[in-house]
Parts: sequence; C-alpha cells; structure tokens
Amino acid sequence: MTMQTVSGDYCTRYAMNVRFTYHRVAERGYPRRAGWTRDLNFRGAWVELPESVRRGSTLAVALATPVGDLSLVAHVAWARPELPNAPYLHGLRFTGVTPVKRDQFRSLFANEKARPVRLYCALAATCHLTGVKSPAVPGAIRDLSDDGACVRLPEPLAPGTELGICATTELGKIAADARVVWADQAQAGLPRDASYRHGLRFLRVHPLSELPLCALLDGIHDELPRTIVT
Repeated sequence: MTMQTVSGDYCTRYAMNVRFTYHRVAERGYPRRAGWTRDLNFRGAWVELPESVRRGSTLAVALATPVGDLSLVAHVAWARPELPNAPYLHGLRFTGVTPVKRDQFRSLFANEKARPVRLYCALAATCHLTGVKSPAVPGAIRDLSDDGACVRLPEPLAPGTELGICATTELGKIAADARVVWADQAQAGLPRDASYRHGLRFLRVHPLSELPLCALLDGIHDELPRTIVT
C-alpha cells in the first residue's frame, strides 16, 4: 500500500443562507423565482425552492453576492418531492464555473465567514449492500458531512439502494448505514477501471463513529495530512 497525499479543498461545502433567483432554462416564459442555499461550494449547493423541480432539470441561477449577482448554470442532481411542505429541498450541480466566478465565490465565502459542513477529503472506504451476501466493495469517500457523503465506487448503484460504509481515519473508524440518493450512470466508452460517484445519506452513524466524524468536521483534520490508501 502507498499513501497518496491529496491537496486542495475546492469541494468543501460551507453552511450559508444565500438568496438567489432562478428559472428553468427549457421553459419559455417561466417566471423567475427565489430560493435560499443551505450549503454551498464551487461545484454545487443544497437549496430550498418554493416548488418541486424534477431531477435532471437545468436552471439558470443568480446568487446574490457582495460584489454583485453570480450567474450560474445548475443541474438538479436530486430532489425530495415526497416532503409535503415548502420549502422543497434539492441538490444542484454547477457547470461552467470560470476562474472569475470562482473569485466571486471566494469573496462570498470570506464575507460570510462561512463554516464548513461538507468536507473535501479522500478516504479509502469499503461498502457492503444491506441484506445481501456479497464481497465488500472498495471505494473512496470524496466529501463528507455529518449526514452523508459522496463516494466513488467501481459500479453504479441505483438510487434507493441501502448499504453499509466504513472508513478508517487518523482519528478512528467511521462506519454508517446509508442510502444512495443519486448516482452517476454507466456510459459506453468509459475505461474498465472507471469509478462512479454516489451521493449517500446516512441513516445511522454507528455510536463509536460519532466522535471521529465530529472531530474531522470541526477542523481537527487541518492538523493532519489528507491521504488516501491506494
């Protein structure tokens, strides 16, 4: 085994309530509506919308920042239509973020003194399907929060799949029962060793894992090397 150092935190998400307006790109005459972010980074956001928007929809978004509106194109990565009351929760993935737009993001993060809630990291992990007798599947956690994670796996799993996930960190083992919320789809032409991103929502964090998870998210990780076992 070798230890590969991973640098950069462009995937780290910050707890921020930022107002924005949006409209659906595919619908002419669609009125602009307003929403709020719950967390945010260069790549996407967890947002509250006044309506339920279908997964896969494309939105034109304008975030209100101290240096003016930040205009972005966003794809709806996941939605929670089963929740009966507004605001409706959605996950957005941004595309076409230029260096100028990244500078606007940095100004926004600095002005709001944002607190990380979804930590960019690279941790080796193993997963096993709940209720299925099968070998453990190796994977890599790419970002982590107290209620979920983004994980790369060698094969795509369908949304709704339940699994157990376990990772060993410098602060102790993190283990949880989880459900797949969204996943990359298999595509022709990808290399055989390609991995697929999955968004997991934790159903239950094992009791002995609560302290290591909180320690990582509270900033103790800044004093430790960010590594992944390969």
